[in-house]
Amino acid sequence: MMQKRDSGLSMAVGFVMVLLVIAMIIGMWAVVGVPEQIRDAEDYHAIEVTNSFLDYKIAVDNQRVHAMTGLNISMLIPAASGYSDGALFMDEGVGTLRVLLGSTENTYDISRLYTTFGTTNTRVGYEGGGVFRNDYGSAVWVTPPSINIDKDGSDLDITMIIPEMHGAFAVGSSEGIPVETGLVSSIPTYVNAPQDQMLTITYTAEEQWDAVLWSTFFNETQILYQSEGVSITSTMPLPITATLQITPPPGGVIYLTIIKPVYDVDVRRF
Repeated sequence: MMQKRDSGLSMAVGFVMVLLVIAMIIGMWAVVGVPEQIRDAEDYHAIEVTNSFLDYKIAVDNQRVHAMTGLNISMLIPAASGYSDGALFMDEGVGTLRVLLGSTENTYDISRLYTTFGTTNTRVGYEGGGVFRNDYGSAVWVTPPSINIDKDGSDLDITMIIPEMHGAFAVGSSEGIPVETGLVSSIPTYVNAPQDQMLTITYTAEEQWDAVLWSTFFNETQILYQSEGVSITSTMPLPITATLQITPPPGGVIYLTIIKPVYDVDVRRF
């Protein structure tokens, strides 16, 4: 009789042990597997959102190139993922771009259209004519703003495109968010100074990560055009300030063209 009782007890203990092992496996999957699965899904979603902003840049550039004033474009930004809601923001005055050539100074306010989503503190957006991605406070350009330098003997022809975007909103959604953008105007400004005058471009940001982002753009511009024999220097004198200085060859003149397309940006209302 005692042997039968011991046998029944052993079976019960074995069954409990099996349940404990199963519970441990489920617990490990919940702690390790689920977060990993969410991170993979959010990484894929970040690529999808980045591609949407690249499409947005192409669309607004086409508006400027073809002078499509009075015609709005509408694009869907897939802010939300399958695991979490997303939000779309339009912020004006996130930074100031100062362009100084000789005694002529022009100042431009920089705006930012961007989305946040998920649990990874990821921002993807459009700023200053470029598309960026910010992960955990560290940002990189997917495609940078536009500065083009052509060397003609001792003279430099420089063209900058500095978009001005008007609108302010913050919209959360569990789906995609439609954004409407209309080109108001696109007027070029032509500036030239006497011989041997330096061009200084200074970006002052509200946040340090944004200043570092623009400093990266200036550094890349320096590397690109130094190889073509242009005297150009990128510095970051302050944590929120990035500077690019361009000097013509001796006796040379800088001819500067600044194209400023002005856009109205809003969320499409239903």
